[in-house]
Amino acid sequence: MDTTEAPHDGLRKALAIGLELAKNAARAQTLDEFQFILVNDTRALLPFDRSMLILHMNGKSVLAAANNQPRLETRAGLVQKINELAPKLRDIRTGLVLFSNGAVADDIPPETAEELREYIASTGCQSLMLIPFVLYDKVLGHLILEFFEKVPPGQIETYTFMNMVPFFSSALAEKWLLAHDSRVRKSFFEAMSPENAVRDRKKSRIRLITAGVGLFLLLVVLWYPTTLVIGGKTEVVPDHEFVSFVEIEGVISKIMTKEGESVKKNQILAELESQEIDYKIREAKRAIKALETEAEILRGMGAENPLKLAESKLVQIKSIRARQQLEFLDWQRQFLNIKSPIDGIVLTKKVETLVGKRFKAGEPFCRIAPHENLATDVFVRESDIGYIEPNQRGSVYFNYRPDQPYAIKVQNIAPKSETVERIGAVFRVRAELMDRPPDVKPGMLGIAHIDTKNESLWFILTRRIKTKLNEIMLFL
Repeated sequence: MDTTEAPHDGLRKALAIGLELAKNAARAQTLDEFQFILVNDTRALLPFDRSMLILHMNGKSVLAAANNQPRLETRAGLVQKINELAPKLRDIRTGLVLFSNGAVADDIPPETAEELREYIASTGCQSLMLIPFVLYDKVLGHLILEFFEKVPPGQIETYTFMNMVPFFSSALAEKWLLAHDSRVRKSFFEAMSPENAVRDRKKSRIRLITAGVGLFLLLVVLWYPTTLVIGGKTEVVPDHEFVSFVEIEGVISKIMTKEGESVKKNQILAELESQEIDYKIREAKRAIKALETEAEILRGMGAENPLKLAESKLVQIKSIRARQQLEFLDWQRQFLNIKSPIDGIVLTKKVETLVGKRFKAGEPFCRIAPHENLATDVFVRESDIGYIEPNQRGSVYFNYRPDQPYAIKVQNIAPKSETVERIGAVFRVRAELMDRPPDVKPGMLGIAHIDTKNESLWFILTRRIKTKLNEIMLFL
């Protein structure tokens, strides 16, 4: 009777100890307490001589705990040896019992098997148990139990402990997460509280209502009609301009103005060379003097010869013609100065480079814009020109005062597009400056915004995307 019940008593005892270990592991408050139970209290079931716990977490494999060592000495030889061995144990998923004079299982990589044999020989233990902790097919760690006596661990105790390993694996994962992830720890303990559960449900309802209201408001905003604003680069231009002409043929000898300069009416802009007309004046005066001398001599000879008197009359007529020619040359000389026809601003680019150029009479010299009646040309992309109409209003921001808007009003739209560098095809939109700043000048640059018709915000945000998609579809 005693012989039959002995194995059952051993099994019941091993099972009771195993369940007690599992209960203590589940009740452990911290990761350190759990590790202490594994490396120390396991002795009640498996009477090892030394135990060590290796963890494979966060991509690292290191020794985490050892029996009878509240604190590991990282410089100790045994700790360094285990840390070198730990990474090579990561792929071992089944429990092993190794003996000092026995072979290692065939399913273990040869390098790992050799490392285990060397470790057993260096420690002097007779047998070694390697127990993996696996959860969801992931190896969390290994428990190493060393036995220095020749008596191996009992079969019933070993089998019982291996059946408890899944409990220890789950407990290890739980303790490690609660110890290393503050968000998990907070969520875990809050979930345990009934008050927190009620509060979480209330928060969920509030978030759901808020999301619904936010979505509704977003839809309202996206479909609410708003003004479509079309923008573009702009340049100040004169609404009309005047031309300063060259009134007599000649070569420019001197220029007294430049592009963008303000000029007054009748201000001299340039001078023609005077050598040619001065030479003609000197020749005309010399001819007049010679003709007057000749006429006087002929009149003196007229008493003796009446024919000489007639000749003197002819010479007098030539003298009168020469004087008329001199008067004409004197009158022409005033046109050597090219003058401004109005008060305004010189528009011709690089006008100072015209020195030495010959102009014909009536040929234009430069363009001048009046100070008043300035407008602005807005360069609008061809994809936006369909929204622009006369009398639409907007604002222009000049580069020299980018924070000051000035009101504009669309006057007309160019019938044909033109190409502008870095922008592409654009249309010139002429707009009147409603509030012209006093210091604005032709050629000044800025950015203009024109208010067009009302469209939904969704259309405004997506219209360019739709245009690009249409362009892409051409190549598909």
